Amino acid sequence: MKATVNVQEHILIWNQAALKIMDIRQIALQAGESVQSYLFPASAFLYVTHGNATLFLDGNEHAANRFYILHGGKGTRLDIALTDESFHYYLVFYKASLPLSAEQQALRLTEQHLPFRLQYGFIPIHPALLYELAEQMLSEWLVQGRLERLHVKTLFYQFVYELLRQMDQQQVSIVRPNLASQLIRYMQEHYAEPLTRESLAHTFHYSVPYLSKHFRRETGASIIDYLIRIRMNKASSLLQQTDLSLQEIAASVGYADVSYFIRTFKKHAGATPKQFKVASVHAARSSYRPIIRLGSSIVPRRLRRYIDMSDDNHYQYSEKGDLLMYRSKLPVGVTLLLCLTLLLSACSGPANTNGANGSNVAASKAAVSESTANNSGNAAIGSTTGSAEMVTYSAVNGEVQIPKNPQKIVMVAGAFTGHLLALGLKPVGAGDESFNNYTEGMLDDVVNIGNDVPFERIIELQPDLIVVWNDPATIEKLSKIAPTVAVEYGIPLREQLLDFGKMTGREEQAKAWIAQWDAKIAEYKPLVEQTVGDRTVSIFDTGSAKEFYAYGSFGRGGDIIYGEFGLKAPPIIQKEAIDSGQGWAKLSLELLPEYAGDYIFISGWTGEENTAPVFEGSIWDSLPAVQNNRVYHENSRGFVFSDPISLEAQLEFVVDSLTKPK
Repeated sequence: MKATVNVQEHILIWNQAALKIMDIRQIALQAGESVQSYLFPASAFLYVTHGNATLFLDGNEHAANRFYILHGGKGTRLDIALTDESFHYYLVFYKASLPLSAEQQALRLTEQHLPFRLQYGFIPIHPALLYELAEQMLSEWLVQGRLERLHVKTLFYQFVYELLRQMDQQQVSIVRPNLASQLIRYMQEHYAEPLTRESLAHTFHYSVPYLSKHFRRETGASIIDYLIRIRMNKASSLLQQTDLSLQEIAASVGYADVSYFIRTFKKHAGATPKQFKVASVHAARSSYRPIIRLGSSIVPRRLRRYIDMSDDNHYQYSEKGDLLMYRSKLPVGVTLLLCLTLLLSACSGPANTNGANGSNVAASKAAVSESTANNSGNAAIGSTTGSAEMVTYSAVNGEVQIPKNPQKIVMVAGAFTGHLLALGLKPVGAGDESFNNYTEGMLDDVVNIGNDVPFERIIELQPDLIVVWNDPATIEKLSKIAPTVAVEYGIPLREQLLDFGKMTGREEQAKAWIAQWDAKIAEYKPLVEQTVGDRTVSIFDTGSAKEFYAYGSFGRGGDIIYGEFGLKAPPIIQKEAIDSGQGWAKLSLELLPEYAGDYIFISGWTGEENTAPVFEGSIWDSLPAVQNNRVYHENSRGFVFSDPISLEAQLEFVVDSLTKPK
């Protein structure tokens, strides 16, 4: 938003602020130099001393020549396009904070309006004094003595005083920055990188809680949800416009794990990438661009890109800046094709692989069988049958009023159905991820709702609780059917199961399962340690003909191998996939000997048919794990997940593989 500076208000705030000078630099650029975008790590003044250039602060253009001065807050992106042979400028970084008295606390409530965060640029009518002060500050800063640093702060106050005085005379206009817009622009340009909330907070120099809360308040979505939608839009374009393999598309939009990319795409598009591409081909013949289902509430209603046109303020939603939405109806042929494909996918029997189900799995099946009667004949939400008492549950999507003992649960987030089964509960409907060989026989009477969130079908099931991925648009719609709770990946096993226990009124059952699990780990861990000793273990997927991925301590048996048993990974996997927190490392086959452990587990499920074999040839055959017959393949879909039922089966598979001769 553009406005005129209220200098008196700024003087009041500057008088209250505690200041710290962070850095002072003098920079000289020459024509032909590559100038990369730069994010301010703190509030900053930029003062031009020589040459001409076009400067952009978060996309707002400034034609800058000698003595032009710019100000931007922390996280502001600076881009420079030289229009002269050379361009010189000072950068003065500072940090300002307000004391926590009652009066100043009121000022903090309008942080985006504080002078330290604002953007503006102008040529002072009396530049000589500002130029002299900037030179003195740099000179004293380079000395690095305590007395000189005190002098720098004194000079900085004089610089600010002179600046405010001239701004008042010239009625300089300012732009109030929007941190959410800055984040969105950054994600649109770096979506292919392994972005996390932590890495974004580090880049923008904010704490994770502050950045997350601010972004959700402005957009109504979480940072990661918004990033996923950017990636899915790009993936849909690549599927329609290129012949890249799924592995290449997944990697190009930031996913090392192809199977996870497929699940994520299906969740948001309503079809697997292969189905989407087939539909795109048919749709192209009728000049239709297939829809990728991205809830409209994810598009920020309050985010506006400022475009300066003469003296007026113009706001518009730019096609480049916001996610495109397609609301046209599918042609009948494409609709039938997608429905038929999804139907065949949902009705096909689960693959029977070498994943073992042991005593814990059998016990879970028995508990589920006993609970089947509890799920039959229950009334829909709003009736007096079943548990009418409501309690407050703190979920990812906030505090939600849910039944104290829900009986008719729909697991839209199918990857978490195993948490219910471990508690002796059986959902009335569940997402397609729930149905795999690990849950075979446990979900016979459960409706497979697929991954397309079929609202009409969910209404027919009359749920009293819905568990869903953290998608604000979906949550908003489903909440009109029944209380809706959001869940997320990455929560430790015991903590997440206890959360499900609280959610379903089965905390004691959760504690009992954890006790049994801990007893199993205590029993098996010494046996595994005795067999494996100090040797290393690697976890790979089937990858592609040129590359593959190594995994850390989440999914694909990693929770057990590296987590519960504490086995060693090869040093490079420990560094890149585990210690980094990324969870995976992208590898080329030439580097295989460096990543290969003394034991190797291979996850073979990708969600696609006819996956070409990867691990073969002279390099593979020369590995000690191959020569010693210590390679273990698990092609089950459930091997990818980290829910209790999947982990029970993975535990026995891992223990049997490591301790029993092949």
